[in-house]
Amino acid sequence: MKVNVKVDFKPASVQEERQRLFDTKVLPVLTQQIIKDSNIYCRQDQGTLIASSMIASQPSKGLAVWDTPYAKRVYYTGNPCKDINPNASLMWYERAKQRKKKNWLLLVEKGMK
Repeated sequence: MKVNVKVDFKPASVQEERQRLFDTKVLPVLTQQIIKDSNIYCRQDQGTLIASSMIASQPSKGLAVWDTPYAKRVYYTGNPCKDINPNASLMWYERAKQRKKKNWLLLVEKGMK
């Protein structure tokens, strides 16, 4: 009796598995770290803007969201008050990316191993 077994390791299936690993394990952790790092540079008055990022974001989908009526305006314009948060800046995500991108890439690399 003869049995034939065909093992198919298509690159597409390997790529799909890597994508699944990234989506389920790495993306949520990366997004949470991005939010944490970005909030270091986020404007802070009474904490509503930063708190909104904890509520509105969806790390499992890779979405970092600051959800207040004024979030977009204070992200791009104005002069952030540094009384409570001396690190506050406009475009806080971009500032965090500029300073933390290497750490984010290491986090992805580590998560994919």
